[in-house]
Amino acid sequence: MKKKNRRRALRTEQPELGKLSVPAPQPSDWRLHAWRLVAVWVIALAAYSNSFRSGLVLDSAIQIGQDARIRAMTPQNIDLILGEDFWYKTTNSGLYRPFTTFSYLVNYAVFGNGNRPAGYHWVNFGIHAVNIMLVYLLGLLVLQEMNAAWALTALWALHPLLTESVTYIVGRADLLAGFGVLAGLCCHVQAGRCAGRRRLGWLAGVGAAAFIGISSKESAAVLPALMFLYDITATRAGRWKERWIGYAALIPPFAVYFKLRADVLAREFAGVIPFPDNPLTGADFLTARLTAIRVIGKYLWAFVWPSRLSADYSYNAVPLFGWRLSRWDDLAAILALLICLAAAGIAIYSYRRAKPVFFFVFFFFVALAPVANVVILIGTIMAERFLYLPSVGLAGCLVLVLRFAGRRLAPAAGNPRRVAWAAMILLCGAFATRTFFRNFDWTDESRLGASAVAAVPGSFKTHELLAASRLNARPPDLDGAAGEMERALAILGGLPDNRLIPRPFEVAGLAFRRKGDSVGGSGKDPDSAAAVWYRKALAALLRGQEADRAEKQQIRKANLDTGKNADATVWPPLFLELARTYRRLAEPRKALDLLEEARSRRPDEEFSEELSLTWLALGDPDRAAVALMEGLVLNPSSPKLPADLVRLYGKLAPNSCAVQSGAAGLNLGCPLVRTALCNASRNVGLSFARYGQPAKADATFRSAIRDLGCPAALFR
Repeated sequence: MKKKNRRRALRTEQPELGKLSVPAPQPSDWRLHAWRLVAVWVIALAAYSNSFRSGLVLDSAIQIGQDARIRAMTPQNIDLILGEDFWYKTTNSGLYRPFTTFSYLVNYAVFGNGNRPAGYHWVNFGIHAVNIMLVYLLGLLVLQEMNAAWALTALWALHPLLTESVTYIVGRADLLAGFGVLAGLCCHVQAGRCAGRRRLGWLAGVGAAAFIGISSKESAAVLPALMFLYDITATRAGRWKERWIGYAALIPPFAVYFKLRADVLAREFAGVIPFPDNPLTGADFLTARLTAIRVIGKYLWAFVWPSRLSADYSYNAVPLFGWRLSRWDDLAAILALLICLAAAGIAIYSYRRAKPVFFFVFFFFVALAPVANVVILIGTIMAERFLYLPSVGLAGCLVLVLRFAGRRLAPAAGNPRRVAWAAMILLCGAFATRTFFRNFDWTDESRLGASAVAAVPGSFKTHELLAASRLNARPPDLDGAAGEMERALAILGGLPDNRLIPRPFEVAGLAFRRKGDSVGGSGKDPDSAAAVWYRKALAALLRGQEADRAEKQQIRKANLDTGKNADATVWPPLFLELARTYRRLAEPRKALDLLEEARSRRPDEEFSEELSLTWLALGDPDRAAVALMEGLVLNPSSPKLPADLVRLYGKLAPNSCAVQSGAAGLNLGCPLVRTALCNASRNVGLSFARYGQPAKADATFRSAIRDLGCPAALFR
């Protein structure tokens, strides 16, 4: 009897890999679980201790700094979060992530963090800490051993590939999606073990976790597939009748989310995935998929050797597959395909012999599927944040490899566990150290750009990021910015206009124009150093203008195919910079025509300000005032243009009635101001008519006559 009990105890300590059934922990076991979790949390906090000083970099500056919905906790803002897409009034992305935006609202308005990034970093780390606990629970379910689950949790929690999700504020979408999937999976497992009210409670947890995950990021849609993966791995025959209800619990949250998403996107214009962001959109099916598989190989290598990490992998960081096996990029794609097939084969072979192998291998592939560009093409070819959840599967495979190697390589008389633990401790130390130093790269865009260029010099956007950061530095590094944009344009140089985007050409024009401003001289003299830089800026900006037109044609066509008539807007910074360059090259008339066309497409106040400056450069202050008035006609709620007009009239007509006495406001009753406002309304209406928008022209004329009292004869 004693021998039998001893055998049972040994099986509990070192379970066979082919079995997946974990007994409920005894009360005394919780202390053992607790100190293991606390140990991982403390080490993870140390590894991320320098992340809380990182700024609002890249998309974080837009999400936190420009989204008006997160300024106050009001019913109106909550309605806007639920009723608008993720990139509110920024771009048509086709993304709907209300819970992520709501979490920013809590940070900004409830916690009072505003534009101060530290609070957002603490919330990100807090979500990561919760996910660490969930990975530990999943490890207990699959590996059936506390120490193995602990090793899995530590390797995953400390891996430097996760820094983009944890340290980058907008990586919160991946953190929340990971929480939804992990929590939903654990609740599903527990629901299958309970009955009555307890089962209902766990099923409610499945539904809540599913809604949080899917409404934070679309990739959380893998939850039912991972639930099925666990069930076919762990459930004994005849147990499906206890599991199906877990899948039924997913129907309400998924139905609510997809209904809300469909309603929002039905009102939005369809966007087009830019080729430079994901070159797979411009390749044939087989080329695109083989290139995507090569990206999976890059993910696997980055997990094994995370020395070169980057915030961007845009064109041409991952060259398209070209069927030339003498080239490393093409050979790497074939090797990655063979590795994936071998991994899948080993997993299938291990289904009955070592089920954790089967589970973790397919966990990686299933969790990666929505962002792998194999099934569907997404907006980005590659990103390290995509590995936040899939890397759980990779960490599980690593634990199994370490345990197998420890048993095989240890001397017969030695302790195989000691070898495995030594390797695990070394890896955790290396990962934590690399994570700590990687966080420094996220401090600001200058460091992030420099690290990205060093890691992925083939991506045009890494050079653009570094150039923009050098332009914004104090003092600016104009030579460095110009050099980086020359490299970025060289990468994009061979692409046709319909595969380009305007942004890099706008940054290049800005860098070259500011370099021309710094060297002195006049653009009127074609031989001056300034003129050379201005002409270089003009060439880049004109190429960007063609790219902008081609992109808008693609967007218009995509929307017409779905029954929507998308108006052609413009990329404002490009046209503003082009106008400034024309002025410096002594071609103000071209600047005027360009600004009027751009403003008729998109009534941003910057266009009116640039028009005013151009008229002042031509020596016509009256037309400069009218230009600012035109901006007010287009955007009556502008807070900036009235102040510009007050300053201009203060210089143009200081003793007139244009500025109200005793108040820093414009006197709309003054004949001088009223005449300028009527002329501005006429100009705006004629501009709309000139560029094919007669309805807007008629509305502008009617408003001027009815609301401003302008003479009707002025608009005939």
